[in-house]
Amino acid sequence: MDLHSFVRSIRTNNNNNGSKTSTASSSQTQREFVAECHADRPARLDRLLEQDSVPMEVQVSNSWSLVNKSPHINIRNEGMVGKRRPVAKSTDCMRGRVGYTNGLHVWTIKWPADCRGTHAMVGVATEAAPLHTTGYCSLVGSNEESWGWDLVRNKCYHNMTEQTYPNWLTGNEIFDIPDELMVVLDMDSGTLGFIVDHIYLGVAFDGLKGKKLFPVISTVWGNGEIGIKYESCLEPNPLLLRECCRQVIRKTAGKERINRIRSEIVLPNKLKNYIIQ
Repeated sequence: MDLHSFVRSIRTNNNNNGSKTSTASSSQTQREFVAECHADRPARLDRLLEQDSVPMEVQVSNSWSLVNKSPHINIRNEGMVGKRRPVAKSTDCMRGRVGYTNGLHVWTIKWPADCRGTHAMVGVATEAAPLHTTGYCSLVGSNEESWGWDLVRNKCYHNMTEQTYPNWLTGNEIFDIPDELMVVLDMDSGTLGFIVDHIYLGVAFDGLKGKKLFPVISTVWGNGEIGIKYESCLEPNPLLLRECCRQVIRKTAGKERINRIRSEIVLPNKLKNYIIQ
């Protein structure tokens, strides 16, 4: 089972929760594939995702800016939601209040799939990135000041250069992005990636170290609402010993052997789960 098929199977099972159609074998397959995906997930991201969400006041202080946005955007709910007014032939951005220069940061973007239109971009930008343009386009990623993922086309853009993302897509294959996704910005390593359905899809962009980058989206959909929730951050501190050990075990086992840990290694179940999940 590849990642594309796996994520699709998760959504099918989630949609059919009331029908009790999922089997023990399919659940086991999903657990095994999650373990394979986690084998390549950065150890620092593991630690961040294990943390509690930040308090509401921190979420608000890292929400959409009331000022740095297109004139066609209205911000409400203390910056937690932005709404684009129905203006013809216009592409409009909303940007986060805070720019990040170091640390690992994760935030959730809430953007209903049926309210994205022809161009729906999620990513990061510098203070110099334009926030509005005439016509419909993928504004985030169209210049050297922004990096974005087109949720409609499954393409990543920076300075008009495109690449397919996730990188396992082939040809014209389309990967449907759910209503919520997570953005993973690691300013210590200078990378940007995304999480869909709890699966880290890998690095979309690198070479970002030394910049000051803000959360950003660009949209063309009239009356579309896009929410943001800042999840947590991690300063560039050394990993704990247990995290280093987990990372070494995962890398040594690799994708091909990591699931054998559950059946072949004599360890307490709690420790096995910590390594695999």
